[in-house]
Amino acid sequence: MLKKVLVIGAVTALALAPAASAKAAAKPTYAPPVVSNVIPVVVADPTGAASAVVRATYTCFGGSSAHLYIGVKQGPQINATDHTSSQYANTFFSTNWNSDGPGLTLTCDGKQHTQGFVVKPDPYWAHGGDPVVPLHNGPVFVQFCIFDFTNSGVEGDETGFGFNYSMKKAVLG
Repeated sequence: MLKKVLVIGAVTALALAPAASAKAAAKPTYAPPVVSNVIPVVVADPTGAASAVVRATYTCFGGSSAHLYIGVKQGPQINATDHTSSQYANTFFSTNWNSDGPGLTLTCDGKQHTQGFVVKPDPYWAHGGDPVVPLHNGPVFVQFCIFDFTNSGVEGDETGFGFNYSMKKAVLG
């Protein structure tokens, strides 16, 4: 009788093994976020409404718990090497106007996505008391950052952080 039970148990386990391994294979393995491309053109609102759209291709994991930050800086002193700070900008747009709010959430399902995000004048910028200078046709420095659920949020924590910092071109849409 014991042999019969063991044989039936072994046959059942073998029958269920392919289903279990297929289910495990379907779940993507975690990897840090990746920003594989920021589209070369930032489209600024031509009506003077002080907004622009940044499009990027990214991959992240962990559902909707990721934090997105995008900064767009423009001015004659801005570059992608040693003048990346907003202190060198005449214009600074970001996602801080609606941090993690509607329209600024990522799809973090382990698949690659291309999505557009609206940036507006940064409300925390040092020049915040000055009138907003709209983006105009010309070079801009774009910071596109993803902080996923493994990032502590502490300054300098590179865990779960994906980014693309690069010079792009603003055009009036």
